[in-house]
Amino acid sequence: MSLILILSILFFHNQQAKMVAGDCAPSAISAFESTFNSLVSGNTGLIAEDTISPAPDLDNAASFTHKADTSLLAKTVVLKLNGGLGTGMGLDKAKSLLKVKGDDTFLDLTAKQVIQMRQEYGQKVKFMLMNSFSTSKDTLDFFESKYPALAAEDGLEMMQNKVPKLDAQTLEVRVPVLKGNRLDFANNP
Repeated sequence: MSLILILSILFFHNQQAKMVAGDCAPSAISAFESTFNSLVSGNTGLIAEDTISPAPDLDNAASFTHKADTSLLAKTVVLKLNGGLGTGMGLDKAKSLLKVKGDDTFLDLTAKQVIQMRQEYGQKVKFMLMNSFSTSKDTLDFFESKYPALAAEDGLEMMQNKVPKLDAQTLEVRVPVLKGNRLDFANNP
């Protein structure tokens, strides 16, 4: 067995132990293992542009003749991804809490869309946020203060899993560390 393979295995097991200690779901650990194995094998995950072709024979929505069944909205979920790169970009709160139009944030616009859809169609469209550990508190506080009816609904939040962030070239682990009121991506000791 090569030294690089041995080091890769030891490195993965070290990260796996940290993920288990951090209460990460087994599925998240398995997904990280698969991604890590792809990385160390040299797989870039890139798809060559010359291998991509357009989908043939798509229907044109303008040609649809049947009337929309709005009762299906009662079985529909509006799921908003609300956790990602904001804290890594140096923001101290979720990007969705930035003001984008007057005093409205992205989350204001989303909440207003859901409320309007419910009123307009008379159906209770389910609303969910896919938050990260970095965006959860700010987001839930926002909804509790501005949209308490939405905040009180069961299942408003679905949490993303935490996985180690790796530099693809060096395999250096970058993990968020709380410094003051924001996350800092410092080297993992």
